[in-house]
Amino acid sequence: MQIPLASADARLAATERRAVEVRLGPHEVVSDHADDGPGEGPTPLELLAASLAACSAMTVRTHLERDGDPGDITVIVTLDAGPPTLFYRRVQLGFRLESDEAHRLADAMERTEVTMMLKPGFSIRTQIEHAGEPLV
Repeated sequence: MQIPLASADARLAATERRAVEVRLGPHEVVSDHADDGPGEGPTPLELLAASLAACSAMTVRTHLERDGDPGDITVIVTLDAGPPTLFYRRVQLGFRLESDEAHRLADAMERTEVTMMLKPGFSIRTQIEHAGEPLV
């Protein structure tokens, strides 16, 4: 057996609720797919979108730290039903990048771990916005 990249267990108690206790290493989170109302936690699809957003933000930080402190980074990911099913990823930076650096960052976004795992089954569209303007 190979060493796993990640591991999680889910426990659904014997009740009428759909709130699932998920253990991710030493962390616990509740995932819910409530029929009405907000539920007790994010839905599984929200967790999937959050995984892409978190991985993307970490990649942006790593990529930009070479030139100093990049400041705040916001990544917003939405999952659109399609067809085709599409993840739309917006990377928002509070400062302006030189054009070549912005394009290198866009290329790096296509190689994040989660992006590479999702690409075979989903389309992922990325927009980088710096200093309030989209990268063109």
